[in-house]
Amino acid sequence: MKQSYLKRKKLACRFLIFSFCFFFSCTYSETENSVINTKRTSNLSKLPETVSEMDNNGNHFPPFQNTFRVLNSFPHDPTAFTQGFVYKDGFFYESTGLYGHSSLRKINPATGEVLAKVDLPRKVFGEGLTIIGDTIYQITWKSRRGFIYDKESMERKGSFTYSTEGWGLTDDGTQLIMSDGTEKLYFLSTENFKVTKVLRVKKDGSRVPMLNELEYIRGKIYCNIWHSDDIVIVDSKSGKVEKRINLGELRKRLSIPGKAGALNGIAWKASSDTFFITGKRWSEVFGIKFGSASP
Repeated sequence: MKQSYLKRKKLACRFLIFSFCFFFSCTYSETENSVINTKRTSNLSKLPETVSEMDNNGNHFPPFQNTFRVLNSFPHDPTAFTQGFVYKDGFFYESTGLYGHSSLRKINPATGEVLAKVDLPRKVFGEGLTIIGDTIYQITWKSRRGFIYDKESMERKGSFTYSTEGWGLTDDGTQLIMSDGTEKLYFLSTENFKVTKVLRVKKDGSRVPMLNELEYIRGKIYCNIWHSDDIVIVDSKSGKVEKRINLGELRKRLSIPGKAGALNGIAWKASSDTFFITGKRWSEVFGIKFGSASP
């Protein structure tokens, strides 16, 4: 009887341990998926070289009759959870997210090879980045802490703090411009990282929230809208949305579409006025030209 009782007790303990592990695994998976917001597609049909911008169902912005041309594509690490993306001096610089997987990377555009990589502390979640001169600035999500690197050596040479969440990051040549997931864009001094200006982004008087990845170009700020493949073009002085562009059609060009998340990479090559677009776990970076949407 005693042996039977002990056997039943041992089985019950094993069941409880298994249940706990299963619950923890599901909870982690749901948490990660809520961040990833994966959008799946199986349509791999070839697109024409000129793609019309399309409106998202339920989006309160009117569609704009502009076009973009896909010029070329480059390989991209399909496991990279892209948070920030910059083109500088012939290289891509990328910030990736997720706890325990966040990094700063320098990439050969032609091959997708990661030439240099700096892993972030496991307790921080990498977000946007930008480069001013020879200095790289990278922010994190909820840690309210940013990192400063030397562009050439990729050595970390300092850090800074801010009072909000960190989402996207760009610069106007002198100041950092940061988003926090609201309709606000924060201009920060690179001297002391104090907020010098708060720009509220609006369309026809209504606020435009969920601003994420950013790119500053000639007085305009290109902002990706989180949970979408939309980019809005914002006047950096007034905060007014001037145009909206949907790039969702690029998904049909992905060679590995199954795990591709939201568009979240906007980089610009000034010499050719070319945009480089990628996203979370996208297998490619696309070189594109906007039609009349280009400044």
